[in-house]
Amino acid sequence: MNGVVLLVGGLLLLVKWLLRDKLPPRWQYLVWVILAVRIVIPVNTTGNIVLPPLPLWVETVKTVVEQGLSSAYTSFYEVIRITTPIPWLRGRPVSVTDWLFVFYVAGVAAALARYLVSYLRLRRLLRQGMPGGDEIVEQVWVVGARYRLPVFPVVVLSGLPSPMVCGVLRPVLVLPAGERLDDHVILHELLHVKHFDALQNVFWSFCRALHWCNPVIQWMLNRVGNDLEALCDQRVLERLEGEERRDYGRILL
Repeated sequence: MNGVVLLVGGLLLLVKWLLRDKLPPRWQYLVWVILAVRIVIPVNTTGNIVLPPLPLWVETVKTVVEQGLSSAYTSFYEVIRITTPIPWLRGRPVSVTDWLFVFYVAGVAAALARYLVSYLRLRRLLRQGMPGGDEIVEQVWVVGARYRLPVFPVVVLSGLPSPMVCGVLRPVLVLPAGERLDDHVILHELLHVKHFDALQNVFWSFCRALHWCNPVIQWMLNRVGNDLEALCDQRVLERLEGEERRDYGRILL
């Protein structure tokens, strides 16, 4: 599956490069939906090919390696059929390629576990923060009311380099301690919540875990994250006029 995902991602990068001055940030991000669909939808379902099969070189390598080996997961005489984006183990490994597949599955599980542990550590760190003071809470409420955006709890944390939003179901706005923030920066974070960007990041983290062993796809997913941030900046600019737009442009620079 990696080979086909690489091909799709490469084509998307080429299109983005050719249309770099013509695609607004919204479309720069939305084109990645094609990559997301390609990662999630399996290559085959119930034996019928719904998307192009695996590259010939994958089948060739598999044939050469598996020849003469007894595999619990594939057959030397059958074409590889991927029916789910999530790898599953069926039976005990008996060949070299079986163990490689086990290693890959273990890597996926380790990547998902690392994301979960990182999230739990972050939530624990937030409990060490202090609730936002009256001044900062009022500022957040004023920004939310002005742009008709939902407002949620505010936590102030020492040592935080920049504001962030944590949580999908119960989001928390985390702000650096001792800093006076521009209203537009707060607007940026509120828009992340309005458009469920945290949930999208969860999905892209799942994609990262599935392709933990492919640095090229990891680099593509870094581009996805950058485009999501650029889209949020565009949403901010769409709500600003005149001097406010120029001020936010200077903040971005």
